[in-house]
Amino acid sequence: MKPPHKVLHLITELNTGGAQKALVRLLARLDRQRFSPAVVCLYNGDGAVSHEIRDLGVPVTDLGMTAKWRWDAFWRLYRLLRRERPVILHTWMFHANLPGRLLGQVVGIPVVITSRRNVNIGGSIREWLTRWTAGLDDKVIAVCEQARQAEIERAQIPPQKVVTIHNGCDVKGFSQVPAEASAQIREALAIPPDVSLIGSIGRLHPQKDFAALLTAVPKIQEQNPDIHLLLVGEGELRDDLEAQSQLTGLARLVTFAGYRTEIPEILGALDVFVLPSLWEGMPNVVLEAMAAGLSVVATAVGGTPEVVVDGITGLLVPPYDSDALAEAINRLLCDPDLRHRMGQAGRTRIEHHFSIEETVQRTEELYMKLLKKKGY
Repeated sequence: MKPPHKVLHLITELNTGGAQKALVRLLARLDRQRFSPAVVCLYNGDGAVSHEIRDLGVPVTDLGMTAKWRWDAFWRLYRLLRRERPVILHTWMFHANLPGRLLGQVVGIPVVITSRRNVNIGGSIREWLTRWTAGLDDKVIAVCEQARQAEIERAQIPPQKVVTIHNGCDVKGFSQVPAEASAQIREALAIPPDVSLIGSIGRLHPQKDFAALLTAVPKIQEQNPDIHLLLVGEGELRDDLEAQSQLTGLARLVTFAGYRTEIPEILGALDVFVLPSLWEGMPNVVLEAMAAGLSVVATAVGGTPEVVVDGITGLLVPPYDSDALAEAINRLLCDPDLRHRMGQAGRTRIEHHFSIEETVQRTEELYMKLLKKKGY
């Protein structure tokens, strides 16, 4: 039997986030008879995500960058690539794409695959750098169709070079949570069992626009007085968001839960899930909420409309519009039957179109197709 092909995954950092979650899910299911994976990060390589990866039996190397363009870290990456000689270099996130493309060529790695994980990658300079290095990889994986179009148009990459592989979700892990476990979450967070619980999960970052959700709370309360908002996650805006809730008199209605690991149980405790982002790629948390049987209110940005079918599995609203957000949430809170129908339709949609098994299968097929093209 032929030995498995060495695949090195290069990612910017291993803090908790969408790309990191997608990487862990892929590594957990990758066929080890065909592929032998390893992970290298530029920095932040000793957190919870790196421990998850190591627990899968996958080695993790942290290049120890203290700034985003440390040449000594690139030298360490060059030496590592020369030593390990992977046949596939798969990069995740912008700051991993650039050195992956450049060093992949220098070292002579047979297959270099980069990623477009968001429609917005951070401005015109990053788009120019992406365009400048675009000829140095073999394929770009876009996480949604909107991201694929952005890569084609902004980076001026030939359409045939960019393939869409959606994030996938472990449906069973989110749809089979005991009711008592979710009830315990409410109790642990001191949230009354009889209130309508609205929730969101994500980095407390401008992208997610949780300020708009807080602004919507008084408008929601006009029609649904017995509500509570749960925000799960950490980030640079936590102090600002907590101050906003205090200044507007909402503190008793809002719980900032910080970083939590029991996401399936938290989703099971919610009545409505909300994601008010200003831009997105393919938000894992929306997949998870739908897999948990929740109706979803989300902004129509990035790949979200590819998942949430407006009026069928949830409600889509424009970004920057707290009034529309409040109206959509109120519509669901006032109609339990509608919530249930949308929740069930959403779970079915994830099962049929966004399973982690399909994501892994399509990634493995891409690996094998490119290796075959290179004579491996």
